[in-house]
Parts: sequence; structure tokens; C-alpha cells
Amino acid sequence: MRLWLVIALLSPAAVAQQSASVARGDKLFAQGCSVGYCHGASGSAARSPRLRGRTFDRDYLVKVIRNGIPNTAMPAWGDRLTDTDVNDLTDYIQSLANAPIAVSGGPSTETAAPPAAEKAIDIPDEHRNGRDLFFDLTRESRCSVCHRLNGVGTAAGPDITKGSSISATDGPQVLRYGRPRTVRTIVLKGNERFPGTAVQRTAAATSVYDLSTTPPVLRRLLNTDIQSIQRQSNWRHRDAVRGYTLEDLQSIWNYVRFVAARK
Repeated sequence: MRLWLVIALLSPAAVAQQSASVARGDKLFAQGCSVGYCHGASGSAARSPRLRGRTFDRDYLVKVIRNGIPNTAMPAWGDRLTDTDVNDLTDYIQSLANAPIAVSGGPSTETAAPPAAEKAIDIPDEHRNGRDLFFDLTRESRCSVCHRLNGVGTAAGPDITKGSSISATDGPQVLRYGRPRTVRTIVLKGNERFPGTAVQRTAAATSVYDLSTTPPVLRRLLNTDIQSIQRQSNWRHRDAVRGYTLEDLQSIWNYVRFVAARK
């Protein structure tokens, strides 16, 4: 209530600026926070706590976004987000204070349990650009929406460090033109089909990451609803890295090799 009272007392220009900040924060949240291993859509509860319908101190939010929470799945974003990004995210989360707890509409999804946090490592200057490109929240399609690296990201795709034996010069070509071995075509009864990677299969259900959306959505499908899981798929990795130049991919691959060497 207090947030909207403050906004009501602001000038029209200030209100417009606040609204724009919340809109940008909403986009950043959807791209980097509301993902398979963390918060739910629009701040709803998932593997990480619910943000909707809760009031947070602004200084606390800024501190947590920048520094993370030690020994939890909440990473530090201070070295990947600008001050403006942090401000926009804070404005957005505070705007959820009076939002209804339940999020209406949209398919039901399930999130994976967060892997244990990995030990932080110091990144040399020559690898910082690759690290920033890998986790760049301003890109809708970025490496970390499918790959988890150094404790951050979504494990929809394989552990990318296992391919670190590929040479530094060949890596960018593999990232762009390589044929993914783990992607399948999931065919449901009723003719829905989509590219996906299977995460877990039980006697009753199969959990898969649906790669037809960005970021990938973790779906729990009843086995009785699945017609087939086909090895062939038209999905190609080049579609996921389309926004990166070969120079970008070179920086990313150098960073991946650096992290792999320290495991």
C-alpha cells in the first residue's frame, strides 16, 4: 500500500519513469529470475520463495540482488547487472507487494530442485567478457538459460564443461554448428510435438525441458499422454546462439575451458 501511495504523490513524469522501471524489471525478472531452478512466474512460489504479496525493504533487496545469499541457490548478480538493472529489478519486486499471491492463467509447470551451490572462483580479466556473455540477462537467448556453469544457470542442457577437451579454436564452431545429442522430439497424444531434453522418467511421468520456449520450461508429462519420444529432432544449437558473433562464442568457450580446468 505504501508504494502506491508514494507513486500517487509523484509528478506525472515521475510516475511514468517509475512505470518504465517496473516494466524493465519485469522483463529482467522473466529472463533471469523466473527460470527452471529458481523463482516462479511473476514472483510466484517455486523452488525459491514467493515474492508476490510480500513487502521487502529496498536496501535489503538491493543487497541480495547484488551479493546473493551465501550457501543458498541465490547467486550474486552484482558483477553481471548494471546499477540501473538492479534498480529496475528492485522496483519490480516492490511492485508485487499488493499483487494477488496466485498467478492466474498459463500452463502448470514444475521446477527442478536447485543443485548444490558450487564454490566461487576468481575470474581473470581475460575471461570476464566470456563470463558476462554466458550470463547476459539482456539477451533472451543466452547460454545460462540452458546450461548451468559454476553454480548458476538452468541444467536443461548437458554439462558444457565436459566438452572442454575440444580445442579453443574448434569450440566456437562446435557451439554454432554442433548437432545436439540429447535433444529429442517429444510427441504427445493429440499431435502436440516439441523439442525437449528428458530430465527424469518414472513409472508414471516424465519430466522434460520444453525447448520450444525461451527460457526452456520444465514440464511434467504423464506417460499415458506421451505418444513417443523420437531421437530425431530439427532443433539445432545454432538457433540458440544466433545472437552471438563468432568472436563472442570464442570468448564464451575460453571461459568455459577456464572453469572446467578448475573443477
